[in-house]
Parts: sequence; C-alpha cells; structure tokens
Amino acid sequence: MTLFKEVIHHKILRMIADHANKITSRDLEKKVGQEISVGRREFQAALKALIAEGELAYTYLYGCTFIEKSFSRPVRVGSRVILTPPERHPVLDGSDIAVMLRPGASFGCGQHPTTRLAIQGIEYALKTLRVCDGIPDATLLDIGTGSGVLAICALKLGMHRATGTDMDPCAIDEAGENAQINGLSQRFTILDVPAEEINGQFHLIAANLRYPTLAQLSPYIASHICGKGAAVLSGIREEEIEELKWIYSGLNLECRWEATENGWAGLVLSQEGLS
Repeated sequence: MTLFKEVIHHKILRMIADHANKITSRDLEKKVGQEISVGRREFQAALKALIAEGELAYTYLYGCTFIEKSFSRPVRVGSRVILTPPERHPVLDGSDIAVMLRPGASFGCGQHPTTRLAIQGIEYALKTLRVCDGIPDATLLDIGTGSGVLAICALKLGMHRATGTDMDPCAIDEAGENAQINGLSQRFTILDVPAEEINGQFHLIAANLRYPTLAQLSPYIASHICGKGAAVLSGIREEEIEELKWIYSGLNLECRWEATENGWAGLVLSQEGLS
C-alpha cells in the first residue's frame, strides 16, 4: 500500500470513529475530501478495501445506507475486553477476555458509544475501585440488559453472579443465548420484570439507559448497592452529565470516573468517602 492510500484509509477510519451520528458514503466522501485532496475513484477504492478487510460495514436503516465500524470481527472495546462473533477466535494478550456475541435485534453489541463506555466503566469499577476484591460471591445487576453484554463482561472480569432484567422478550432470548455461548448460563439470571421488583443488594449495578430513566431509578440504584459497591451508568448525553451527577450526589453517590465519546458519557459512582 502506498503512503497516500494509507492516509486515505486513516482519514476514513478516523472520520467514522469521530462522527457522532450515522454517516452515508456520500457524506463521508465529502468530509474526507475537505481534509485531503482525493478523487472519487480513490475514495471508493479505499472504502471498498476497508469493507473487504472487515474494518467497516454497510448498514441499512429506514431505507438509507450508512457506513459504520464493522463488528463482524473481533473488536477491542476496553483495556481488556474484546467483543467477537462466536465463529471468530481472537488472539488474546495477557489479561484480555473475549466476549462472544451473536448479532441480533437487541441493543448492546458494541456499535454504540454507550455500550463501549459502560464496559470501560465496569473495567474501572473492578480494577481501580476493586468492588469485588475479596468477595467470592460478588453480584451484579444489569438494568435493561439488552444483549447481555455488560453482565457477560462483568462475569468474565471477575464478578461471581449476575442478574439482568429487560422487558423486551427479544432481549430476554438473545441475552440468554449469549450467556450460553459464553458458558455463563448458570451464573447469569435473566428476568422480565421491572428493576424495582428485584430485591437484594449488589456489589455492582450497571444501567445503560437514557437520562430520564437513570434519574427516575436513582433512589432504587442508590439503595441497592452494597456498602463498597458502585454504579456504572451510561446512555447519558454530555450536556446531561452535571445534572445527573448532582441527582446521585444527593443520594451519597459521588462520581469516581467519567468518560465521553462522540457526545455520549459514562459514569462510575460510589458512596462518598470510598475509593
């Protein structure tokens, strides 16, 4: 590959990574052309090569075609977590873990920034806050489990048991299938009831939901976290961060970690005075 072709490939991949919304091939070509001088034939050849290599993929929504990062191959989404289709077998380094997901209709296969932020938040809670260190029966509650990806990541990263809840029958089926693929069916319980109907205390609560629901659930989340536990919240727009942190600080949960990607944010909260 010539140096110029490498530049085109890099620009296309960066544009996809930095773009907050879905982008069409035509708009992508315009944006790349604004930064470097590239002909239509050169752009199309580079895009075709990236799709053939599995870096990018065409997706379809409401009759329109978009270009997005491909998840048909192993993709790193955290410092340790690699998401992969079941038929692919990534080479793992050191403490890496592979989470196998079968593509489906449920939310949470890694394409959206909120999923990646939630996974990174779980990594932080377990590695830096050490919420399950020395606890052989550490438990997780995943509210709105979707594909089950957050619970599966947490289990593979060291949690002992997980409970996921979702009101979507499709999510219940797909989360169960993904748990089975990862050999975690015995440790991952999936319920089709509202979170408020689940009793007990949890060492980690994960919720990748929109701001109004996270605000509404704040009393429940705060009252169901074990003393040294933490909450991982995602699905938050950047302009909603401060208000949501204020709501949870009133419940004695302070922000320990915050990250953003393409206008979305993820938070890790734990009780004031704990670290």
